[in-house]
Order: sequence, then C-alpha cells, then structure tokens
Amino acid sequence: MINEEALLPDDVLSTLPGREAVLGHAVAVDGERWRRALVDRALPAMTGKLASGGRTTVTRQEVFDLGDQDRTVENAFQLLYYSLAWGLGTRASRLHQRLDGLAKHQDTAGERLVCAWTSVRNGDPTAEAYSLLTTNRGGGRIPWFGPAFSTKFLYFAQGSTTAPRYLILDQVVTRNLRRDVWPDAPTAGWWPDTYQRYCTLLTHWATQASANPDMQRTVWADEIELALFKR
Repeated sequence: MINEEALLPDDVLSTLPGREAVLGHAVAVDGERWRRALVDRALPAMTGKLASGGRTTVTRQEVFDLGDQDRTVENAFQLLYYSLAWGLGTRASRLHQRLDGLAKHQDTAGERLVCAWTSVRNGDPTAEAYSLLTTNRGGGRIPWFGPAFSTKFLYFAQGSTTAPRYLILDQVVTRNLRRDVWPDAPTAGWWPDTYQRYCTLLTHWATQASANPDMQRTVWADEIELALFKR
C-alpha cells in the first residue's frame, strides 16, 4: 500500500530537474526498425521525424505535441507509436510481439485509445482513464500493451499546456519508491486504485516542493517522476 501522507524525500527535492529538462528528456530511437515493422504488419505508417527511418532521438516535448492534436484514430496511433518508441528506446524489446498484438486488434485498439485520450482531456479521475487501457487486475486491455505503457500513453495524451495529473509509472520508479512510501511495491500489474494513489502522491509532493521557500517556482508532478526514475 502506498503511504500517500509521506513527505517528499529530501534527496528527491534536491535533484528536481526543472521543466525544461523534463520536456527535453530525449531517448534514442531506431526509426527504420519501426518503419519496417509497421509495413510488415500493414499497420498505419508513422508520420513525423520517425517516418524517414534512421536513428534519431525523441523528446517528451515531441510526444506531448502529438497529445495536443485532434483526437482521431489516426492520431491516436501516432501518439501510441511515439509513446512506445520513447519508452522502448533503440533496444525496443519485444517490439514485434507488441505490434503483432496491435495488428490483430487494430480496430478495437484504435477505438480504445481514442476513448482513453478523450478521458484524459476531459479530466476524468486517473483510475477511470487508466481502467480504459488496463483491467482491474492490472492486465493490458490491448495485447502486449501493459500497464507501464498505458501510463505513458495517458501521460502524453494530456498535451503540454496543463500540469500533468496522469503520470508515468514503471518498474524503475516503483523500485525507487520502496524505501520511502511503498515497501511492497510490485514492478508490474498495478491496479487502477494503485495507479490513482501513486498519481495523488506525486501531485502532493509537487505541491510540497512548490511551497519550499528555497524552490521559488512551481514544480509539476512529472518533475518528481523523472527525479524518482533517475534516483
């Protein structure tokens, strides 16, 4: 169980990266590998900087920009691709299995992604939006699209103009929370209620950090997430 009343750890406060560093957080991606994999499965092609293939980097800001687009099935696939590419990096573990699952359920996956995106933009409770992509027992509703990547999609679906409420949760962050607030944290399969507690905790920590007299700026919750990831 997450201790939502815990205070922000001093070491996390002292390593907050700032908004510019969060948005500029870049991951190397092999665009050619993605291009070939999508063609082989007759999935919609990538657009944007990854469409031409080759190795490049993708930043959080660039994926957020996709979250600012109109909520269509076509755009939802682009948001999913870039969220996955940013999350997987050049290793892109199990990319073929992930895209196989997407190809087999392309129509229903597109509809589900748009519903989740709309839920986020409507400001629905975090557990409710998360439940559109994840079962009550922490399984992915789209094959090979598990809870960690569900949280990435929800995070980027917010776009870049509002303070994030739906936050990235992965095994690195959960392990780095065990010492302070979540001693029995599982590294996968988080239930909707658990995800909501996590988002609430980081939002509270962002408020605490913003109120610190030495900070003198507003801290957003994804700064906390990135600091925990790098802890």
